[in-house]
Amino acid sequence: MKSTTLRRSNITREKVAMMEALNRYNRTHQDQDYYKTQSKNRELDALWQSFGVKPQKSEKAPQVYFVTGLIAGVIITLLITTFVSLLINFSTPKDDSAIPASKPVTESSGRFSFIPADNTSSKKVAAPVTLNEEYVVKEGDTLESIVIRFYGAFDMNKVNAIQEANKMANPNALSIGQKLIIPMNQ
Repeated sequence: MKSTTLRRSNITREKVAMMEALNRYNRTHQDQDYYKTQSKNRELDALWQSFGVKPQKSEKAPQVYFVTGLIAGVIITLLITTFVSLLINFSTPKDDSAIPASKPVTESSGRFSFIPADNTSSKKVAAPVTLNEEYVVKEGDTLESIVIRFYGAFDMNKVNAIQEANKMANPNALSIGQKLIIPMNQ
């Protein structure tokens, strides 16, 4: 080393001499260690071959298991969703007339309910209030179910009123598409 380098690094000449001696010692012993490890590796290879272990097949990567599980989960979810929707479709009635055409009128216990008028309807002339409703008979309707739909409960007097309003001889002779007048004043 140059003396200027030694002065800048604050290393004495004795320390430099000691480092050079250590470097020479490591080089000589490094070659001996290399030969020792080589002979050990050969011994281990010979032992391993005599042991007779066959190399294992390569394992699948975790990504394969993840993708397989994801696909299986999606398929199972779709099957369950389809099964539940089919159950719901079979359990609900096919009759569209389950929802009444108008809200049934019920008698309140002496209370009045006020519905505020919007600005556009206050300028129009009020239409006359009809006391009768018109209903079109659908598949599966009976006179009893129509009475329950419009009046909220079954009453034989209401059945008779509907029969009289429609001039019906037989209450069981309803046909699909028949228009019935439902008296609402009773």
